[in-house]
Amino acid sequence: MSTTSAVSTMSGALRPVRLARRRIGARSANGSAKVTEVTGAGTRFDARRLDPRRWSLWQAPRRVVIAVLLVEVLAVALSLAVARLEPIGPADCRTLGLLSLGLAVHVEIARGIERRREVAADGQPYIELKSVWSFAGLFLLPLGLALVLVVVTFAYWWLRVTQRPVPHRWTYSAATVLIASVAAWAVLELVPGGLQMTVSGPLGLLVLVAAGLARWTVNHGLVVFMICLSVPGTPWWKRLGSPTDTLIGLGALALGAALAVVAMATPWLLPVLLVPVMGMHRGFLLQQFARAAKTDPKTGLVNATAWRDQADRELARLRRRGGEMGVIMVDLDAFKAINDRHGHLVGDAVLRAVADTLRAEVRPYDVVGRFGGEEFVVLLAEADPEQVGRTAERLRRSISECEVAISATLGGGTVTGLTASIGTASYPRTSHDLDGLMVHADAALYAAKHGGRNRVECAPPRP
Repeated sequence: MSTTSAVSTMSGALRPVRLARRRIGARSANGSAKVTEVTGAGTRFDARRLDPRRWSLWQAPRRVVIAVLLVEVLAVALSLAVARLEPIGPADCRTLGLLSLGLAVHVEIARGIERRREVAADGQPYIELKSVWSFAGLFLLPLGLALVLVVVTFAYWWLRVTQRPVPHRWTYSAATVLIASVAAWAVLELVPGGLQMTVSGPLGLLVLVAAGLARWTVNHGLVVFMICLSVPGTPWWKRLGSPTDTLIGLGALALGAALAVVAMATPWLLPVLLVPVMGMHRGFLLQQFARAAKTDPKTGLVNATAWRDQADRELARLRRRGGEMGVIMVDLDAFKAINDRHGHLVGDAVLRAVADTLRAEVRPYDVVGRFGGEEFVVLLAEADPEQVGRTAERLRRSISECEVAISATLGGGTVTGLTASIGTASYPRTSHDLDGLMVHADAALYAAKHGGRNRVECAPPRP
């Protein structure tokens, strides 16, 4: 998991966000508090990067470094403390080997899909299913070996799927899963007698579900905590991920429990469970391509095409049922000066900060998109002209209060004093079609530019 990324989604473990390496002069780039750390996707693996002294963790804020180290030390100490609570026999070692073999088969089959998904993600987090195996290990293995399986799972996935990992992200992610696994094991211990007793009867089912929820909650909570600590300013509930991602993450744990039950009852049916796992991988790939086609990679907003599609649908709905809506066009003032002074990586961070500000200031069902360059567009559904004007003024004020921290690697300091010129148009007052609304909002925006910038202009009603 990335301690400087946007919200990562879960499958028991969180993957780091990976971006293509960029160069500024002769040095690698690290982002500001709003810029994710960049790593190479097309460079050779350098074993020296595994040296903890070279980790980019030490360039993070002190609070992040301390939190990462505390969680990792806790994971190691907790693992060592509980490792010998249950005896380990030869049969347990064979089970560990079989689960590791299943993991290897899973990874080798899915490796091509996962690498294409990494490319399609373009810096966005994506869901993995390796938690299927580590969660199954909690049912089939003594706790000490179950924790060993977590380490094996991370190590094998790291070596075979992710070729250029950021080490401290992976050690932290593994630490969160180790702690979460101990929490899930503690819940399972509420029903003594092993797996067969755990899954029998309504009480056993309740404990099994509680164990899965405990593992997911602890893992996800630690990751969200680190993301909020690394990128302050956004409410924690906006870092939780989508309900769909949550459901898929829990589904992976459920599949792990099913795998354990099948292994106990009819081990020869285990290969059959690889079929739904691979089907989920394929589904994720298609879902990610579809999402990438609609998303602006720099800001995470919908792109201009996707925004227009949603605006057309909303306009068609209003024509059938009646109602009003507004279009707001936002253009950052003097954005080129930011790129010229601080570089394009900082400029990208400013765009993301403004995008986050716009999303935070509108309603959940309004649509914010990136129109191009430093220009954004907002669709306000069910809003009269007065509401549109008030919202535009609120956006202007919030942008002026926005601050973007710059990392020491990029020169340090903070970008402040952002301003934006804003134009608005309303349906049906200004125009009856989307093109007309866009033209009038754009004209109002340029009137705001020519009127001194950092202001809002509203398009007049139709004559």
